[in-house]
Amino acid sequence: MALPKVVIVGRPNVGKSSLFNWLAGRKIAIVDNMAGVTRDRVGTLVQLGDDLEPRFVELMDTGGIGMVDRDDLSLDVDRQIETAMNEADLILFVVDIRDGVMPLDEDVAQRLRYLKTPVILVMNKADHPDFDNRGAEFYKLGRGKPIAVSAQQNRNKKNLLKAIDQMLPAPDATPPAEAVMKIAAVGRPNTGKSTLINTLARAERMIVSERPGTTRDSVDVRFELDGLPFLAIDTAGVKRKAKIKESLDFYSVHRAERSIRRADVVLLFLDPTQGISRLDKQLADYIAQQHKPCIFAVNKWDLMVGGDPEAAQGSMGRFANLIQHQFRTMAYMPIAFITAKTGKNVKAMLNLSQSLYKQAQKRVGTGTLNRVLREAVEAHPPSSRENRTPRIYYATQVDVAPPTIVLFVNSTKLFDATYQRYLLNVFRQKLPFHDVPIKLYLRSRKQEEPGTRRPVEGVGAADYFDIDVPVDDDEDSAEMEQSSRIRPEPEPTRLDPSAQFLHHEINELLADLDK
Repeated sequence: MALPKVVIVGRPNVGKSSLFNWLAGRKIAIVDNMAGVTRDRVGTLVQLGDDLEPRFVELMDTGGIGMVDRDDLSLDVDRQIETAMNEADLILFVVDIRDGVMPLDEDVAQRLRYLKTPVILVMNKADHPDFDNRGAEFYKLGRGKPIAVSAQQNRNKKNLLKAIDQMLPAPDATPPAEAVMKIAAVGRPNTGKSTLINTLARAERMIVSERPGTTRDSVDVRFELDGLPFLAIDTAGVKRKAKIKESLDFYSVHRAERSIRRADVVLLFLDPTQGISRLDKQLADYIAQQHKPCIFAVNKWDLMVGGDPEAAQGSMGRFANLIQHQFRTMAYMPIAFITAKTGKNVKAMLNLSQSLYKQAQKRVGTGTLNRVLREAVEAHPPSSRENRTPRIYYATQVDVAPPTIVLFVNSTKLFDATYQRYLLNVFRQKLPFHDVPIKLYLRSRKQEEPGTRRPVEGVGAADYFDIDVPVDDDEDSAEMEQSSRIRPEPEPTRLDPSAQFLHHEINELLADLDK
């Protein structure tokens, strides 16, 4: 059984998006004093009731009815509103209690009379109980007793949720299926992100226009592939900071970055007709900083090639080389040449996304990891620095998504960024993380102080460690410093019981390596 849909409608600037965020419990839709900010249908999952008897609904925000869009998208926005109302199980008709009944409110009420869907009249912006007395005039809209609320002051939320629960059909005991994977589509304006989302949803879920900057909110769209539920996140086109002149653009960029952090896999859209810009590189850098699996989605490829397959293959190879040259620190990430409008190669790209997601979830044994590390150090040992010897005691994987590896060393300062990138490349080549970023930590003991024990004989690990900052495989890291060879093992020392557990664990790790 599909989740019941609760749709929020009303004229512009009555606080629909504020009400949406308030009921959702987090900031999702962009809220601004400028009328007509919301264009697409913005949806989220909302829980009614407590955790013992939860009930889930899909809450949906819409654009203002009767809005005049400055980019001539009013008809597109109105189609989105009409689609949402036709699919709704319950409609929240929002008005501004401080303004009273406006002509546009009456137009909305007239439009709702032709629907058989139940409607709750919500009087928003009732910041104080004194405003509740103004609600009498709204009875003429023909929607029964209105509910006075204030999204800003958090008034009467429980009453509204209770009314929503009572007006919906009988609940389904089955909880909604969790999305197998979240995919975020990011890129510059007008690169075809919304077109891809519509192709995946097999419906006009997003407004598509030749005008750059059509999408403003980050919109979650659920779809199915091979019987499995997925979540696609459409984002606003990211602009250069110098071109961000309005708060609306700032909020759009902020939500696009948040969508990258939420996603399991990121699709970085590139337009081959426009080439690769500095903004594309900045987006790629942000994705790399978040350690997200990424696919370079080269869209509109049909515009670059004609009917000659050989010429198309040659152009594809040249553009792939250009991408690897421009994004050198992300050269391991795969490339997909697609046409979102027709759906060409989209299924293959989604299968590739699933492969990246599975890679990011994998774990490798400590023995296997340390054998690879030993081979890497033997092939290219770190060089000495200031008569100090960098020593790696052992490595272990501590987390997945992204794969996170910790190296236990004698001093983090002795391992420069270049050598760390070398180790990351070796891990990526010889471990099952060929196409995904790896997060690397160096952990070292502190300077010896009174009462601090020396390394264990034959082990080389200290009994006290300190976490250092994570290391990224970033080309812009610090310049290569001179490093050194392994120093001799120190004299043995007697361990007290508080440190014996560490001695035992490290001996087991080394025993695994010698097998």
